[in-house]
Amino acid sequence: MNILLSLGFQVNVIRQVMCCPTGGSKKSVTPEGLSIHLLDDSVDISKIKNVMKEGYQGGIDYEIFGVPSDEKLIEDLSYLLQVYKHRNLSIYVVNEQNKEIVGLCIAGISEKMPLGFAEIGELCVVPRYRNNGIAEFMLNYTREAANTYTEVVKLCVTVGNYAELLYKKAGFQSGQRFARMTKR
Repeated sequence: MNILLSLGFQVNVIRQVMCCPTGGSKKSVTPEGLSIHLLDDSVDISKIKNVMKEGYQGGIDYEIFGVPSDEKLIEDLSYLLQVYKHRNLSIYVVNEQNKEIVGLCIAGISEKMPLGFAEIGELCVVPRYRNNGIAEFMLNYTREAANTYTEVVKLCVTVGNYAELLYKKAGFQSGQRFARMTKR
């Protein structure tokens, strides 16, 4: 990295891999008043796109990269669901009172994933539902579901994202950091 910096590159963002074992997590209990549903091709992706857009708004990734267009979000979501189709572990959480989607976790195991690890590609909770254990529930649910297929779940997080604390609390260990750089 120092060589690239000396050649006129600048760091745009630092991301970090985090991993945890699938077994041994505490049993996931669906928070009261909520239900979980499998997220696959049969779900209207525009509803999921709206949840993701609201869930990430104002976060560090939006500060760094800006707010993606609806088309870009749909493209990214479709891509992830296709990547994880081999072993899809994706879910979304619904408030049973008003039938509103309050959070989602897009996860799975790609056929091309080195060592066959499960991966969480996206995790978000709509702001007004945060601090109710929904994200931690989705992490534990994914770890539990992945345990049948693999021993490890991994994810990537932008360094400085508040979610880092949640991931550590849920048992994820910090791993390799990598930087996205551009020429000045």
